[in-house]
Amino acid sequence: MKKSWGRLIHVSDFVEEDNGRLIVRNQEGAVVKDARCITYPGASGDKWWDLEQLLTQVDWAIEIFEEAHPNCVALFLFDHSSVHASLGPEALRAFDMNKGNGRKRKQKDTVIPINKPTVKCYGTIQKMITKTGEAKGL
Repeated sequence: MKKSWGRLIHVSDFVEEDNGRLIVRNQEGAVVKDARCITYPGASGDKWWDLEQLLTQVDWAIEIFEEAHPNCVALFLFDHSSVHASLGPEALRAFDMNKGNGRKRKQKDTVIPINKPTVKCYGTIQKMITKTGEAKGL
């Protein structure tokens, strides 16, 4: 379909078994807390949906879930939206790394996680600069 000059709308919500949507109702049945976020992105509207907004929404959704379902454990599943694959600002990104040592871009040191590569490396710090202080490359 041809694009129009109409306004964009972005809806991000959490679906759950009991209510269909992740909400909290008061004693009269009115919705008092809601995990849904609606934005109107674009040049003259809200900013585009990003990781920061998603993480804020997830924090809010956890609070709502804990109130709506005390003593229960939640399992959150996400679709394949590109924002869900986003990395934090401190994350190492292979595409942003230098191909060789001594280049301009410096990355922060990192800790090797438990699932990589061998037991002896678990929890060790991986330096992202050489002994001479140059940025490491791939």
